[in-house]
Amino acid sequence: MIEDEELRNIYKITSEERLQKLEIGLLHLEKYPQDNATLEQLLREAHSLKGDSRIAGIENVETLIHGVEDILGSIKRQQTVLTPQVSDRLYQVIDAMGLLVYEAVTGSASGVDTPLMLNYLMATVSQPLQPDQEAALQNGHVSQLAPTVIEDEDLRDIYKISSEERLEKLEVGLLHLEKYPQDNATLDKLLWEAQSLKGDSKIAGIENVETLAHGVENILDSIKCEQTFLTPQVSDRIYQAIDAIRLLVYEAVTGSISGVDTAEILDHLITAVPDVGQDHDSPPDDSPPQVAQCEPTEATIEESPLLPTLPLLPNKTPLIVTPEVSSNLSEPYRIDTIRVPTPYLDALMTQTGELTVTKIGMAHAMAEIEEVATLWEEWKVVHCQGQYLESSSIGTNSYVQRLEQKINSLRRIAQENTTRLDIIAGELDEKIRTLRLLPLFTVFQLFPRMVRDLARQQSKEVELIIEGGETTADKRILEEIKDPLMHIVRNAIDHGIETPTEREKLGKSAAATIWLRGYQKTNTIVIEVVDDGRGLDIDKIKQTAVQRGLCTNEELELMTPRQINDLILAPGFSTRTFITEISGRGIGLDVLRTKVEQLNGNIEIESTPGLGCTFRLQLRTTLSTANVLLVDVHGIIHGLPIEFVETTLLVSREQIFTIEGRETIALDGQAIAVANLADLLELSNSIGYTSIATLKQQKSDRRPCILLKVADEQFGLFIDDLLDTQEVVIKPQSQLLKRVRNVSGATILGTGEVCMILNPPDLLTSLQSYQPTTSTVSTKLREIVESTPVILLVDDSITVRTQEKRILERAGYEVVTAVDGLDGYNKLNTRHFDAVISDVEMPNLDGFSLTARIRKHQEYNELPIILVTSLASDEHKIKGAEAGANAYITKGKFNQKFLIETLQRLV
Repeated sequence: MIEDEELRNIYKITSEERLQKLEIGLLHLEKYPQDNATLEQLLREAHSLKGDSRIAGIENVETLIHGVEDILGSIKRQQTVLTPQVSDRLYQVIDAMGLLVYEAVTGSASGVDTPLMLNYLMATVSQPLQPDQEAALQNGHVSQLAPTVIEDEDLRDIYKISSEERLEKLEVGLLHLEKYPQDNATLDKLLWEAQSLKGDSKIAGIENVETLAHGVENILDSIKCEQTFLTPQVSDRIYQAIDAIRLLVYEAVTGSISGVDTAEILDHLITAVPDVGQDHDSPPDDSPPQVAQCEPTEATIEESPLLPTLPLLPNKTPLIVTPEVSSNLSEPYRIDTIRVPTPYLDALMTQTGELTVTKIGMAHAMAEIEEVATLWEEWKVVHCQGQYLESSSIGTNSYVQRLEQKINSLRRIAQENTTRLDIIAGELDEKIRTLRLLPLFTVFQLFPRMVRDLARQQSKEVELIIEGGETTADKRILEEIKDPLMHIVRNAIDHGIETPTEREKLGKSAAATIWLRGYQKTNTIVIEVVDDGRGLDIDKIKQTAVQRGLCTNEELELMTPRQINDLILAPGFSTRTFITEISGRGIGLDVLRTKVEQLNGNIEIESTPGLGCTFRLQLRTTLSTANVLLVDVHGIIHGLPIEFVETTLLVSREQIFTIEGRETIALDGQAIAVANLADLLELSNSIGYTSIATLKQQKSDRRPCILLKVADEQFGLFIDDLLDTQEVVIKPQSQLLKRVRNVSGATILGTGEVCMILNPPDLLTSLQSYQPTTSTVSTKLREIVESTPVILLVDDSITVRTQEKRILERAGYEVVTAVDGLDGYNKLNTRHFDAVISDVEMPNLDGFSLTARIRKHQEYNELPIILVTSLASDEHKIKGAEAGANAYITKGKFNQKFLIETLQRLV
């Protein structure tokens, strides 16, 4: 391990960058072997890494990179051809150096056998390996003592959290499936999780987890095909495999040796179902892996590559997770470090200085406030002694003049500090948000190697072109979008791309192309996956949709091409009559849609038969804030994301006509479907609607209409009023509200009101299925027949106020709270109340005085007032009655039943 901390950090960063450049350059060189400039760059990177390792004293890395340099030099001299076999060995040596670098900076033993790895590499340009060496490589003994550690920190953290979640879902789902073995939906979810875990592990290079996950997937697939029954014995072996995978995941993210014998676990798993799988010890070949069929045939367990990382330890370790491992496995995801450009830090330091100036100004304002308070106390003393002047001489009153000067000074200071704080807060928010932005290439760089390996496995030729990798997005978006992108790319390779022979027959080039591009559009990040394959089979989609009961032939005739394409996102939809391990075993794209919707995004699908297909994901640049258009719907404020808003209109009754039973307006020669937003949200069905809604008579026959655009679809929503555009902070949704139709989130406005942020794609779906019972323009204002009683609760104790509020709400009352008597008196004028419940001892205005003041107003003579207090003497009860209270409840005898009964008698 490198002892010097500064040198250790520098070596870690530079080595990881050089290894990454070597891998990317090698991928490029495979496609363009005549690109001497790239070959020269690879030689420079190898030479620089060798020099860095020599200075740092890391001899094993120096030895291996010198071998890589020799191979590259041999290719440059045209003594060696860069065949796929040569590339494979270079990749595996690069992976081994990644482990050795990690060993050098952390002290965790890598277990890499450097001499054997060097012999394995140099055999590409010299003599073949000896039989015992080749056997060691084939059987995994190179890494017998070496845990497979993911060297990339971001990838390691993402793999850790995603794998833990998938393993937990596998366990929970398997428990459920044991109780309900006919639940095919749960079985599909388990297949999806196993397949996703396998895909994650392939990208991360954790081949032992990939192998075991594939074995679990085969068992589950056999159960789905009814070749196997989920007996307790089968469940036990699947659980043991899950436990083993959990240990291997822990090994991959920490470097601690798990001691799991992968081969033994795989044997144990496969023998649970004798007719599933083949002998995993059989030698691998170069043919593509066989596809599991729902027929009584043997399914093939995927063979490991030439250099697997399956630990074959002589000492068998029981599958028991130790307490130390258990605690570490449950650690939350943390980002410990982030690389920040120094100009950003300089800007933050500048703003910190401005905050200090403002803090000093606020301290000065506090001193001024103290002087005002002192003057006020002095004036009160003088006033009480009768030593004050007549109104005619106020202008010469020194107290009045001094108070006026201080008040004006405070007003000016407060205005200046408020303005300064607004500016600083805005700039700090922008700078800090910028620090969380990462380029899309952070995720895009995971795909070239995956596309290469999958294409070779499918015997297809695929070129991946990455565009717009410099576009930035919030780090959380990048972490969450990896799975959806991976699923789309795997589907493109497996379903969309033809074989070279098929492509040549169609007049296409033998090599297919997949474009992975990203770009920014206003406040939206757009990520596209485009292929030039066969495109979607529209007829097959229609046929499958009818067979699965998703729609009728008549409904299909009315659908647009976009709506037909979107059918493939329906749960369980698949046009394939067979299933493959690459793009999923019959698991539809509905999981993909759900994931994107969780990120408040949407998916567009475009396809041209025979020419290719495009998947377009639209996501916000950040998930924490959004620009919204605030609208009033029956007195309730809602927010619409501004990126979906096309324009606003005023629509008269005469402009609306009906097409196929749907109300429509004409705009620029196009028919635009319209509906009441209140009707789509079904506000009138809400329990609290009647007590909150404010229905106003329309002053004009022209109503405001918001024109929204989702993908290529336009539609209009009638509202009561346009309020404002505003940037809002989106609050995270609770566990109960993870997915609410038509709602994507919520925010708190400056007034303290909770505002729902609406989901335009959902609103479009609601509109398409909405069947109006009456005409939009002829809808009369609904009368509120029944209303929930509204109680004004006044108490200065937040504890008492909260407890009483809960009691009243559980009893079916709507409660408005006030923090003291004066606050309660002011709120009394804001709306209708059916009763007042008040404490007695409160600041500003006590309960007796509040009651007396309310009774001075004739309109409140019949308003029930209940005093709830700890003052239990007869004198206080008499005082309450004289003030005008209807009931007096002492807290010493207080119980919620008595309070509710009292309310019911009075209201």
